[in-house]
Amino acid sequence: MLDTVEPTENLLEVNNIEVIYNHVILVLKGVSLSVPKGGITALLGGNGAGKTTTLKAISNLLHSERGEVTKGSITYRGKPIADSNPAALVKQGVIQVMEGRHCFEHLTIEENLMTGA
Repeated sequence: MLDTVEPTENLLEVNNIEVIYNHVILVLKGVSLSVPKGGITALLGGNGAGKTTTLKAISNLLHSERGEVTKGSITYRGKPIADSNPAALVKQGVIQVMEGRHCFEHLTIEENLMTGA
């Protein structure tokens, strides 16, 4: 008897995105990743590798820094989110927790997460 493997439902899909800052500076090219339901996905890389830019593209926070996704697609629960308001994404469950220096130092991790929510 063969084991059957059920297809994994992906909550988030980033497909071949390209990000440009100031209409000229290419920062990301060909970035793809998926986050399976119930799974964990990690972004690893050195300084300047594009980790933060990728997360800002997902949470639609690039415009505040004159950045934009110019190619590829980002979907959450099967729906495109490229034109979504960042506040609407938070209500849907897409939340970016900023790096340590942007947190409230006097709060616990849980309190910081609750503040962001």
